[in-house]
Parts: sequence; structure tokens; C-alpha cells
Amino acid sequence: MQVRKQPIGQAFAWIRQAINLGTRNPRAIFGASLLMMATLYLAVTVMMLPASMVLQSGGDITAALIWGAPAYVAMNLLLPVLMGGLMHVIREAEAGRPVRARDLFAPFRKGGAGQLGLLGGAQLLFGLLGSLIAAALAGTEYWKDYLEVMRVAMGGAVPDVMPRPEHPGLMTLVQMAFNYFNFALILFGIPLILFSRLRLAEAVRAAVRAALANFSANFLAGLIFVGGALVLTVVSAGVALLAMGLGALLHPAVGNLLAVLVLIALGSVLLVVLTGAGYFAWRDTFGDDGAAAPQGRGDGRVGIEV
Repeated sequence: MQVRKQPIGQAFAWIRQAINLGTRNPRAIFGASLLMMATLYLAVTVMMLPASMVLQSGGDITAALIWGAPAYVAMNLLLPVLMGGLMHVIREAEAGRPVRARDLFAPFRKGGAGQLGLLGGAQLLFGLLGSLIAAALAGTEYWKDYLEVMRVAMGGAVPDVMPRPEHPGLMTLVQMAFNYFNFALILFGIPLILFSRLRLAEAVRAAVRAALANFSANFLAGLIFVGGALVLTVVSAGVALLAMGLGALLHPAVGNLLAVLVLIALGSVLLVVLTGAGYFAWRDTFGDDGAAAPQGRGDGRVGIEV
């Protein structure tokens, strides 16, 4: 597929459009994001039961990791499918077509779930390669010390010394590069498979080309999202503490519930903005004949409506 070159300023448009998603069909979009979070939470809880039982019975962290590895793989296969479902809801809402929160599971009904699961597997292998390179840069002693710190921390104690890698600067650069391509692979790969109907190999190649061709716009969009997420997280933490204090006047359980609801709302908003920005980036980069044109304010610009 042809990759359209995007100016660096398009990053702001993607984030603005993702924020404006709250005005399209908020019931379906945010309902789907909450349903996605609940599905992932339930899946993690069920799949991590063996690892939890090992730790509760006094087993060491190595045994828990052995039990947790299959759960980690399964989650990597499931996540792209559910994110694809959320993108489907966003696309239908943007096009003005009727859509509901439970359409989150559309990839299972309409096809594409298998290829999206394979994309999660490819992402897992890509992440494993990055971990191996990072491990080589960190040194063998670092990972031994790291596992020891994890063991001490999970036992409820505070580690005396934190492990330090041998090449921290180079390790950070490598991790940033892998994280960039990892996010590009998932955020471009999902709509390329689900909407452009590409096979896995074609979608991966197209996603990599888009990541290279529009590095400045993609990277800036990532920085804007991360910066905004940090600010929103700090603000939400303050609101959660305030809600907890006010709710505790009635009952401590009420305060805890209100704080949890604030954090769930935060997660839902961030999930919608991230997925929406990825969808809009794909649409501008590759085109989407099945969606309506983005709606502006009548002056050629796209503004924040919320």
C-alpha cells in the first residue's frame, strides 16, 4: 500500500480528533473502552490464578513466572483483537453509522480475529528480540540482581540496592527505538488488517514503512499523548484522593469506590484517545474509503469540541 507523507503538525490533528471522539457516540465508544478494560481484567484474573496460588503457597518467583508465562502470551494475543474491536466502534461512530459498545467483539464475528491474534504474536516476538538486546546491554549480573529485587519486593520488604545496567544510555536508546516500532506495529497493523484487509506480513511491512516515512509526526503524537497522560494522571490522582476523602465521611468503602471509579474513568479516556489517535493516523497515512470524511468547524480547521 502507498504510504502518504504526513507533516509533523498532523500529530496535533490526530490528538485533537481523538479527544473529539467524546462528541460522536460517547455511549458506544466509552462503553466499548470500559468493556475492553473489564474483559482484560477478567482474563488476567483467570489466567493468573495459578501464579497467584504458587505465590500464596510460599513458592518462589521463578515458579510463579513459569505459570505466568502462558498467561502473558495469551494476553498479547487477545489485546490486538480487543483494540481492533474498539477501533471498529470508533470508525463506525465517526462514519455516523449505528454502533453499540458490544461491537467491541466485532472481530470475532466478522473475521480478522485470527490475523489480529497473529499480529499480537509478532509483536511478542519483536518485544522478545528487544528484551534480548536490552539484556545483552545490561549485563548478566543486572538481571540476577533484578530478579532478587523482585523477590524481595514481592515478599513485602524494601530492597537495599537497586540494580544498575552496564550501558544505561545505550540501553535506553535501544528501548525507545523498540517501543516506537512496537507501538507503530500495533497501532498501524490493527487497522491495516481489520479495515485495509491486508494479511499479516503485508500489514507488518506497511506499518514499518509508515513508521519510517512519518517518523516526525508519529513520534510527536506519541510525545503529546505521553505528556498529556502524565498531566491527566496527576490531576486524576488528586481528584481520586479528594473523592476518597469526601466518600470516607460516609464510609471508607464509599471513599475507596469513588477513587476507583475516578481511576477507571482515567483509563477509559486514555484508552479511547490512544486508540483513536492510532485510527486517525492510519486513515491519513493509508486512506479509508469506508469512513466518512472528518468533520471540521466549517473553516477548514479541526478544533477541540469538548
